[in-house]
Amino acid sequence: MKKVFLIICDGMADRPIVQLKDKTPLESAVKPNIDKITTRSVTGLMHPVDVGVRPGSDIAHLSLFGYPIDIYYPGRGPFEAAGYGLEIKIGDVALRGNFATVDNDLIVLDRRAGRIDDTRGLIAKLSEISVPGLKLFWAKGNSHRLALVLRGKNLSGQVTDTDPHETGIRVLKAKPQTGDKNAKRTAGIINFLSDSFHEKLKYQDKANFVLLRGAGMLPEIPTFESRYGLKAVCITGGGLYQGIGKILGMEVIKNRKFTGKPNSDISGKIKTGLAALKSYDFIFIHIKAADNLAEDGNFAGKKKFIEKIDRALHPLVNRDDILLILTSDHTTSSELKRHTADPVPILLAGKNLHVDQVNFFGEREVSRGRLGHIKGSHLMPLILDYVGLSKLKGA
Repeated sequence: MKKVFLIICDGMADRPIVQLKDKTPLESAVKPNIDKITTRSVTGLMHPVDVGVRPGSDIAHLSLFGYPIDIYYPGRGPFEAAGYGLEIKIGDVALRGNFATVDNDLIVLDRRAGRIDDTRGLIAKLSEISVPGLKLFWAKGNSHRLALVLRGKNLSGQVTDTDPHETGIRVLKAKPQTGDKNAKRTAGIINFLSDSFHEKLKYQDKANFVLLRGAGMLPEIPTFESRYGLKAVCITGGGLYQGIGKILGMEVIKNRKFTGKPNSDISGKIKTGLAALKSYDFIFIHIKAADNLAEDGNFAGKKKFIEKIDRALHPLVNRDDILLILTSDHTTSSELKRHTADPVPILLAGKNLHVDQVNFFGEREVSRGRLGHIKGSHLMPLILDYVGLSKLKGA
């Protein structure tokens, strides 16, 4: 059985940009190592969830790992909270949050508070908030991010966000998504917390509010190893992806140099992954910053970061003893500054594959590849077949 080496470059795919001569950052980037790997690959385009679906990274990763989102998606909060080190029990409600900047009328000016980094003092202020009958657990996330777990009786994850997801709009009130009394109670708790956030943080220069979203309760989820017979490890700097790995039963390797930012030690991730091949069957490496750069409209920075990824992938150029997969979890448009539903390029490289004629890794070029158009739910069955673990159907 070959070992599997899956690299997901978050938001790496994009749309053509006029300033790049109608190329995408991926097409415009100088990436000799990735292109060389492409020459010994089978390639194609992949809709991470489904055609026309504009996915968040959470549901995209669940889909790529073969977990149907209508069964196993609890909301993003539990994944992020787990990734930031919080324990989540059955019955808890977990939410993710952003420190944000609002004006006196609670109009959102900056959803990320200037991507503030040192939030320990702010978390300490939030920890002073109490709600009768509940326990609140806070955790610092990457940069402006945080997580919150509510523990108590009669809670529900079926509540809407307080985050309007756009600037220039007033902070939203949480609402129950069902008529269930627990959902109504939980929405009221979240709205009480929003008022408390403003009171605690209103004198801060930038981070004077917390926007909450992605509420959810953890369902029973089978582990990756029990599902596929592959012992897996997750190597990433992002809390969400650490949380997904942890909840799926993967070993999670952390390193302070794996930041999830443009300064992240990508070469270190690759070296760590190669060393992990001795102990694990499935290496999952997540590389984040291309997504953040595109959401900031920084297509030039995104192109430069893709070139950094390429340099880090040099040790994989001639490794045919593994099944190497390189792809993205979604497209992020640098012009729109958001995720889109466009399919993403994907390659699989290793021995005994039907190598196609594509020799350049880009959104348009791989459309000629042998894989054609696939969905994220097809990825794990393809991987299992290529490593000899797929089960025969029929006689």
